[in-house]
Amino acid sequence: MVEVYSEPDVKKIVVVGHVDHGKSTLLGRILLDTGKIPADKVEHVRKTCEEKRVPFEPAFFFDALQEEQEQGISIDTTRVNFEFDGHRFLLIDAPGHIEFLKNMTSGASEAQQGIVMVDCVEGIRAQTSRHLKVLSILGIREVIIVVNKLDKIGYDESVFNKLAADLADLADGEGLKCLKVVPISALLGENITKPSENMSWYNGLPLLPFILKVKEETLDFTTGSEPFRMVLQDVYKFNDKRYFAGRVMSGEIAVGTEVFFSPSGKVSTVSSIETFPQGSRQKAFKGESISLCLSEQIFVERGEVISSTKEVPEVETELSARVVWLAAEPFNPDNEYLLKIGTNEVKCRVEVVTKPGANKAPVTVLNNGDITDVKITAERQIAFDRTLASANLNKLVICSKYETVAAGVVNLKSGRKVETPVADPNVVWEQGYVERAQREEQNGHKGAVLWLTGLSGAGKSTLAKSLENYLFNSGYKVVVLDGDNLRTGLNADLGFSPEDRTENIRRISHLAKVFLDTGFITVVAAISPFQQDREQARKTIGDADFNEIFMFCPLEVCKSRDPKGLYKKVTTGQVSNLTGMSSPYQPPANPALRLDSSKMTTREEVTAVIDLLVDNGIVKGDIKVAAITPQEAPVR
Repeated sequence: MVEVYSEPDVKKIVVVGHVDHGKSTLLGRILLDTGKIPADKVEHVRKTCEEKRVPFEPAFFFDALQEEQEQGISIDTTRVNFEFDGHRFLLIDAPGHIEFLKNMTSGASEAQQGIVMVDCVEGIRAQTSRHLKVLSILGIREVIIVVNKLDKIGYDESVFNKLAADLADLADGEGLKCLKVVPISALLGENITKPSENMSWYNGLPLLPFILKVKEETLDFTTGSEPFRMVLQDVYKFNDKRYFAGRVMSGEIAVGTEVFFSPSGKVSTVSSIETFPQGSRQKAFKGESISLCLSEQIFVERGEVISSTKEVPEVETELSARVVWLAAEPFNPDNEYLLKIGTNEVKCRVEVVTKPGANKAPVTVLNNGDITDVKITAERQIAFDRTLASANLNKLVICSKYETVAAGVVNLKSGRKVETPVADPNVVWEQGYVERAQREEQNGHKGAVLWLTGLSGAGKSTLAKSLENYLFNSGYKVVVLDGDNLRTGLNADLGFSPEDRTENIRRISHLAKVFLDTGFITVVAAISPFQQDREQARKTIGDADFNEIFMFCPLEVCKSRDPKGLYKKVTTGQVSNLTGMSSPYQPPANPALRLDSSKMTTREEVTAVIDLLVDNGIVKGDIKVAAITPQEAPVR
C-alpha cells in the first residue's frame, strides 16, 4: 500500500495492545495526518463507512483483508512507513488476539521500541500484561504507553493519571523502561501530531513529536558508540572477486578495518565496500545492506557474524533463553528443532527449565502463549550477543520442520560459571630465598609464558616441540606443558565438560606460573577453548608475561589432518564434545600473535614466535632460526 524504506535511519517501533483498544485506528490516523493516503483512497474509505453506517474509521486504510473488515480485528502484522518532520519511521501493527500471538512476535522481533495501546475505558486487560511480557522477552527495553479514547471519559485528567501510574508500574515489573504515558483520541486525531485543547492539563509533547524527540536522543547517544556487527547473508563471486554480502546490524565499518568472523575465527581486512547500484564507498552504517571485499580471500559461509577484532560476539553451543511458545502443537523434548540467530541456522535440542513465577516447578507441557526458560544445545557453534540488543543478535527463534514454534531472547546471565577456588586462609605462601630476577640473571634471559591456543589439529604441539628444540639448542631454559600430556597425570581426573575444561586450564596456568618464576620460557600447548578461562590464566600468570598465540587453522583442514583420530571418532560416535564441533571454541580476537598453520611452514611459525620474543626483550636480538629438519618438525 505504501513504499518500504530501507535507509538505516528508519526508526522501527512495534505497536501492541488488546483487541479494540485502537491500534489500527491510530496507525490509520497517522497515515492520514502525514499525507500518506491518496485523496481517492480517503474518499473510498469514507463511502465504505457510510455504506456500513459506521463512523469514519481510519483503521480501514490498511485493514485490507475482507476477513479483517468483517470481524473488525487485525489478523496479520501490518507495516506502516511514514515521515514526520523530515524523519522516517516504521510502525509495526501487531495483532491483539492471543490466537495471533505468533504474528505479533514476528513484528516485534525487528523493532527497537514498543508502543502499548490501552483503552482508558476498559483499562488494563490480561493481554496488556502479556504483551508487555512478550516485548521484554523479544529484547525490547523501552516502551511508550498510549492511553486512547480520552474523548469517551470526557478527557478526565484524574482517570488518566491513575491509569498512567498503574501502567508505568506494570511495565517496570516486566523490566521495561516506560519513556512516557501519552493521552490521545486516535479516532478524532487528538494529541497525535499537535496538542489537544481538550487535554490542556497534559503538559508533555503529543505522540509523534515525542517519538521524534526519542529518536533524536537515541541517535545522539549511539552514534559511533556501538560495536560493529554485520550478519553474513551470502558470498558471491564475480570475475575472481568475492563479495561478502550482508546487513550492518550495529555500528559502522570503514575501508582498511581488520574484521573478524565468528564463529570461525577467520580474519581479513576490508579493501572496499560495495553497494548496489550506487557503487564503492569508504564507510557503511547501521541498517545498510552492503558487500565487503577483502584484502585476503577467505572461505566462510552464510551465518557468520562479522565484527571488528576489538569487540567480538560470543560463541557457544549451549545457551539459556526465555521464550514464548507459539505453536499449536505442544512442546516435545524428544524433537529436534532448528535454532536461528541472525542468518545462522543450526539443529538443536531444547530442554524446558521452568516457567517464571511458578516456584521453579518442572514443566511438562508448553502450549501456545506459554512463557518459559529453556536450555538450548546446538549441534555446532553459533555466534550471538548477550548484551548488545541493538544488533538483534540476542534474539532467536526456534523452528520445527514446518513452522516457527518459539521466539525469545538469550538470557543476560551467562550459562557458564567460572569459580576460582580460594585457598584456606591458614595456608601461607612461602617465599623462597632465590628470587625470579636472580634466576633470570643466571639463565641469561628473561622468563615468559607462550600460550598456544587453537583447535585440535591446528599444530600447537608441533610448534611447541619445535620451539622447545630450537630454544634449548640455542642455550635457553625452556619447558613445554602439553595439554594432552598433563591429562595423563596431573589432570587425569578431569573430563571434557565445560567445568572440567575450566579446571584443566586453571591447573595448567598455575603450573606455568611455577616454571615462569624459575626463569623458564614456558610453552603451553592446550586447546583452552573458552576466552574466560584464557583471561583467568592471564591474570594468574600476569599480563606482562602472558603471550597468547592463536594457532588458527580452518576446521576443515583440522579434520583432514586429524592427527589423533578424534574427528573420525566423532563421526562414529566414539567421541562427543569435541572442540569446534559439538563443543565451542571461542577464538581470540586480539592475540599477541596469530599464526595460520594452514598456510605457514613450521619454520615460519618458529621465526614469528622468536621475533615476538626478541621484540619483548625475552631473548637476544641476534638469535637466528636455523633450518628445521623434518625430524624436528614432523609433518602435521
